[in-house]
Amino acid sequence: MRIAIAGSSGLAQVFANHLSETAHIFIILARHPKPALEQLGYQVIVVDYNSQEELRYSLRGIDLVISTVQGHAQINLIDAAAHARVRRFVPAEFEGPPVRRPSRNDPLDRGRVASLERLRHWSNSRSHPLRSTTFVCGVFYERFARGGLASLNIGGSTLNNHQGAYLMDVGRSTAEIVECHANGSQVNLCMTTVYDLAKFMIAAIELGPSTWPSEFRMQGDRLSTASILHAAETVRGVQFATTTIPANDLQAHLNYATYYDDWAEVARLNELIATEQRRYDFSSPNLNALVNVQPISFWNWLCYHWGSQ
Repeated sequence: MRIAIAGSSGLAQVFANHLSETAHIFIILARHPKPALEQLGYQVIVVDYNSQEELRYSLRGIDLVISTVQGHAQINLIDAAAHARVRRFVPAEFEGPPVRRPSRNDPLDRGRVASLERLRHWSNSRSHPLRSTTFVCGVFYERFARGGLASLNIGGSTLNNHQGAYLMDVGRSTAEIVECHANGSQVNLCMTTVYDLAKFMIAAIELGPSTWPSEFRMQGDRLSTASILHAAETVRGVQFATTTIPANDLQAHLNYATYYDDWAEVARLNELIATEQRRYDFSSPNLNALVNVQPISFWNWLCYHWGSQ
């Protein structure tokens, strides 16, 4: 199988590292030369995501596209993939189920609704049908790593990829969480490490993309926000300085942060609102049941990265 990875940042590199251990041929589509990746033996093709001609040429003979780019670049990539007769497209949707997101006025959208609409358009095309599969994995454990997602060069286009940007800063023993919904039930979310996402994806590729559904769900763990905080406090051996925001007060906090141009806090609160809206919580992880991947639990991940500090 011939595979194209769109993008060359941290997540794309994780996918490439795992693909390199298989017999599949893959290329990396990058905006600029990447000599470090080429030194690893990877084939890097420099493309202009605004050029349909370049994209279509680069995707000739490709069976599967795995995208880590968003916005107009991804929409152009989708169009090019359809015209190049790519069989299946995996959009940059590696978090909660898209169905849980609002269809408009989503501060966390980053062009994803438009990309999914374009994929639906091509899936119904008679002349250039393009199938797609979304990989739903919840929140990355690496949000709680030293340096946050930025330590893996992931999420650079956002304001919330640094250490402490989401729920808690394990290193500084601080937290800002929403613990319960307005009805009193606990707020839960699903999580996976970046590396297990790659393992799940490789295992799915071995099943054959022609058999894939429109959505694969996988998870390494499902915990309440309170349990996540308690696990971190236990591993660190200290009680965190914690701000717990009631669900009904989230919008007021967001309005306050917006008024004072505290954009880092705005980003954090938008993520908390999304968490309270169950956007990262889901059931029936269908891919877990299909493949032989044993994901690491959040507790074991925490102990490995933060234990004995």
